[in-house]
Amino acid sequence: MMQWLQLHWQQLLIGFGAGAVFTALLAWLLFYLQQKKWQLNVADQLEDSIQQRTLELQITLTELADKNKLLEQQSTRDALTGVRNRAFFDQKLSAEIKRSRRERSTLGLLMIDIDHFKAFNDNHGHLVGDLVIKEVANCLQQELKRSTDHLCRYGGEEFAIILPNTDKDGAMVLAEQVRLCLENQRIQYEELELSISVSIGCYAAVAEISSTNAEYIQAADIALYQAKNEGRNRVVCSPEVVIPVQETPDESV
Repeated sequence: MMQWLQLHWQQLLIGFGAGAVFTALLAWLLFYLQQKKWQLNVADQLEDSIQQRTLELQITLTELADKNKLLEQQSTRDALTGVRNRAFFDQKLSAEIKRSRRERSTLGLLMIDIDHFKAFNDNHGHLVGDLVIKEVANCLQQELKRSTDHLCRYGGEEFAIILPNTDKDGAMVLAEQVRLCLENQRIQYEELELSISVSIGCYAAVAEISSTNAEYIQAADIALYQAKNEGRNRVVCSPEVVIPVQETPDESV
């Protein structure tokens, strides 16, 4: 009897052990599957989050680029005329002088001044003066055919045009076209019909190591003053400015 009980007790224990192992394996399998499902859900959520953040970042970068572009335009555009301003002119002229020196290409510059501009303000008021400046800017811009040419408002009633890869003859041709365009222009303001003209100074040269913005501006300004002194409404081209070379003194003398 005792032997029978011991045998059945051992079988029962073995059965319990096998059941426990099976239960444990089943529990582990269920846990693994649950864990796998959770990991997949987390991975999907993480991927969705990354895609969402990437999209938001792209939108933000695009908006930032647009704002930077707008700020750049505002900082380099003249508020009245919409053409480039003096700050852009200084930077662009400096860059083109370096290019001219590097490539040995001729750089042209036009300095343009509206004739008798003070009379427009004194006789008709500043609104008419502003209108004259805007009409002159529009006419000048229309005469530029190359994207590499840059019209800038230099200050007040004066404009400048930077002409890369343009020699003296080419600068003179464009300057005369501009002069004729404005000479034939009539500005309408209420019952007024105003005629305008400009004086233009040209300069064109291959930049040298010593060449500066001031040199180009001064050379074009000299021609501009000559055009005004000769009666206005004309184009004058300055000869190349020769900068004298200072000789080193002989210390032995």
